[in-house]
Amino acid sequence: MMRSREKAHLDQTVVFCYSYFKQGLLALFLNLEMSRKPGPLECCWHPTLMFSLVIALVVSLSACTIKRADLRIEDHVVMVDGMGDLVDPRGNIGTPDSGQHVIFKAYPNLQSQEEYFTRLFSSVNERTPFPSQPDKRRRILLFIHGGMNTARASIERVTKHSNKILEADAYPIFINWDSSLTSSYIDHLFFLRQGERVGNWCCKWMKGTGLGDQMAGLAGVLSSAGTAPFYATFDLLRGAVRMPIDIWAIWKEMIKAHVNGERKNDPGDRDKTCKESVPSVPVGITLRADRLLCAYHGGMKNSPAIAQGLDSRKSPEQIQQIGIAVLGGLTFMHQFSTLVSDIVGTGAWSSMNRRTTVMFHRDDDLSDGSTDTKPAGGIAQFMNAFREFLKKEGGKEKWEVVLVGHSMGAIIVNQMVRQFGHPLSDGTREPLFDTIVYMAAAASLRDYLNTIPPYLKEYGNEHGQNHREPRIFHLTLNDRAEADEQYLPITHPGSLLVWIDMFFARPDALLDYVAGRYSNLLGVMHLHDHSIRDRVSIKSFNYGKENKSYNPQTHGDFDEFPFWREDFWTVRGLDPFSVRRCEKEPLSSDLCPRELRSDLP
Repeated sequence: MMRSREKAHLDQTVVFCYSYFKQGLLALFLNLEMSRKPGPLECCWHPTLMFSLVIALVVSLSACTIKRADLRIEDHVVMVDGMGDLVDPRGNIGTPDSGQHVIFKAYPNLQSQEEYFTRLFSSVNERTPFPSQPDKRRRILLFIHGGMNTARASIERVTKHSNKILEADAYPIFINWDSSLTSSYIDHLFFLRQGERVGNWCCKWMKGTGLGDQMAGLAGVLSSAGTAPFYATFDLLRGAVRMPIDIWAIWKEMIKAHVNGERKNDPGDRDKTCKESVPSVPVGITLRADRLLCAYHGGMKNSPAIAQGLDSRKSPEQIQQIGIAVLGGLTFMHQFSTLVSDIVGTGAWSSMNRRTTVMFHRDDDLSDGSTDTKPAGGIAQFMNAFREFLKKEGGKEKWEVVLVGHSMGAIIVNQMVRQFGHPLSDGTREPLFDTIVYMAAAASLRDYLNTIPPYLKEYGNEHGQNHREPRIFHLTLNDRAEADEQYLPITHPGSLLVWIDMFFARPDALLDYVAGRYSNLLGVMHLHDHSIRDRVSIKSFNYGKENKSYNPQTHGDFDEFPFWREDFWTVRGLDPFSVRRCEKEPLSSDLCPRELRSDLP
């Protein structure tokens, strides 16, 4: 009870300090001497609340209210923190109903998971559109975002897209997880040691003795303080020593992408079996791409559907981009950004990977004495409840489930498929997931091959069954777009997937490269069993300014397109690249879209 009161008082203090921030900010910057009578900052001067003041001052510029009159956020979100615990997504300042969100502050744990799921599934049942065609089913779309997303950004995505998805005859449920770069690196630096929380790493044995949890917690704090300087030093030295290798790796990828890029159709470049039958197909970036394109467009049975976009940049655009990249590579900021990416990104990537695991299996699942087989991770609890809901409401005869993962979300997709993708009951062969969509997947080729192709094969109809077969859609950037992407002109090039392959993930073999890069994916297409190839689809988008409205150009672009629409995934039709980018929301004077704010007319 005392801890709850202290937490409530702390929250009230943060809100109170935040409300006075605009009054106190000018005085702070001008270094004015404030009166000793109670003033704007006096409320927070008590030493035990100084941390609240610092947080309020740092983050209040980014605080905003995310609320819509026509949308209940909790009806469309299942959200977990970095420990894998379910949290309340409605707000993290004051009461959750306030809808106020601020970065760097934890969200409150759910008070009643059962009640939350009951309300959510009630909304699913009431609001999921009924299809107009009798052979169609009601559709639920599960979307999992990728790494380097703040909690607030993930909530804004929910408010931005939910109603649009409902209008497209699907009910969206967003799986939001803490993948912030800042919190992930802080975890790596202070709170994680060899895959464990520092308190367990150093002192788990104390918890089973008379010393108790409090002593173990104190020892964990001391261990964190004692080892953090060594971790920071190692990160710095590793980044400095590896910097020449990192720089060459990035530039090597750019050179390879531009040398091996697709060409305009030239029948002389194509093998004899294809050049006459399908002369309109663009030539692939490799011989395997040539043959895959020819097999699909030539109508060959059991061939993957594939659409390969082109680099349609004109010479001035290419020269400008290459010039910026080359000149940027000679600047101090280019080398410095490479150093920082290795120092911070490698540790943060490790922490994010851990978070994709603990949302299913928390540390306590592996260390306590419980014999309960149900995992305690927040997303595992949701998936168990989700399966029970579908069973009660008609099963797969009534419901279609689409699973979409962007970037690191594909890693979570794979875990969902392995752990929860089986049929709802023993008497049926139809799996839980009907459609799986990889958008610029950060899952490794090995993880993909060990998960999705076996899933497609196990629940196929080649053994005489007659049920709907699952499908996989791969969406990737053009390889040159991957290599050329730059956050700023003076930073080093390469998309997040290029960085993962080159220095974040430290691959031991080619199968450890990410599955979301077109050239990587081509390398494993022949490993798919013939019986599933017609249920595998690949779409690599066009590259160039003239294609921006209809083709993702950067790694973060994918959720700016209607990822819930089937014509965005598929390659069939006269123009597989005809789905337009979502219109950008108008921004107000702060960082929140105007339509999301409750304080604007």
